[in-house]
Amino acid sequence: MGSAVYYVETNNSDSPGSISKKLAVLIEKSDILKIIGKDGFTGVKLHFGEDGNTGHINSMWVKETVKHVRKKTRRAFLTDSNVLYKNSMRANSVDHLNIAREHGFSIDSIGIPTLIADGIFGRNFTEIPISKKHFKRVLIASDIAACDSLLVLTHVTGHFLTGLGGAIKNLGMGCASRRGKYEQHAGVVPDIDNSFCVGCGLCALSCPALCMVFENKLPRIKEEACIGCGECAVVCKTKAIDIKWSETLANLQEKMVEYACGAVKAVKGKIGYINFLIKVTKDCDCLAKNAARITDDFGILASLDPVAIDKASIDFINRRDREDVLKTANPQTDWLAQLKYAEDIGLGNMSYNLVSC
Repeated sequence: MGSAVYYVETNNSDSPGSISKKLAVLIEKSDILKIIGKDGFTGVKLHFGEDGNTGHINSMWVKETVKHVRKKTRRAFLTDSNVLYKNSMRANSVDHLNIAREHGFSIDSIGIPTLIADGIFGRNFTEIPISKKHFKRVLIASDIAACDSLLVLTHVTGHFLTGLGGAIKNLGMGCASRRGKYEQHAGVVPDIDNSFCVGCGLCALSCPALCMVFENKLPRIKEEACIGCGECAVVCKTKAIDIKWSETLANLQEKMVEYACGAVKAVKGKIGYINFLIKVTKDCDCLAKNAARITDDFGILASLDPVAIDKASIDFINRRDREDVLKTANPQTDWLAQLKYAEDIGLGNMSYNLVSC
């Protein structure tokens, strides 16, 4: 039997206020908040957006969600973990909190505090044993691992390396400490074909790890410093830089799924998921600076199963467009790999029952 996935429809013309009202109906009619115990420490996990990015979840919708969460517990907080990118405002907790405030995620506007879960520099983690194919243990951000429950809010997007940026990615990559993120990306080092390089330097300017250097006017990657983010390949206009596709991206997705399993284990399975299929972009909120939609808005989904809610999200996108929209956006990546592996190791179920609210 499939997992329940609750759904409320939105469209491109809906105002933020109208979407908030629909979100309230979804939360009230679903069982999404049953994971929250009375006055338990509950993290509301989301992506606060990068500087200059407006694709993140609207703070008004987060405020609406929090209003319902606070009926269950007075110990809720917004949270995320620090990123690997050295030139990001989300690379340390102080700047990370500042960008969250600038985007409307302050205690004054939302009603609950914000905690960056892995410390000032991303070094605070809890080891969670999982004994899977790639990892025997994973490194989950300490303040997430300490939660009694977790509510994962995800802006669904495409993704250059994983094909899909959904609940599984928000859980697996987003709940990892910086070292945990590195473990997942390790091995995804791009190839360079210097015969196509014109020496423009965009790759070096865009490298968050500062590992791209030029020698005799030609680029070279310092592999020991590369974090495998793929940004150099994204910005290269002459196709001189490409990711080593083969099995590497499937492995990255599998590692991400194993980290998601670790996050679930850390909070004893008490996790709910809300996916926003609103302004779906080709790239994730780390890269998509005010990018255009790649499909229409569909609505908001809620479930207790991360695999089911991600599969339902993709089905909504593809059903209307009658093509694999995410595969078209990022043809080098098979998003299905993460869902298959997640189902194989028991993270969730690709079968689902859709419940309209």
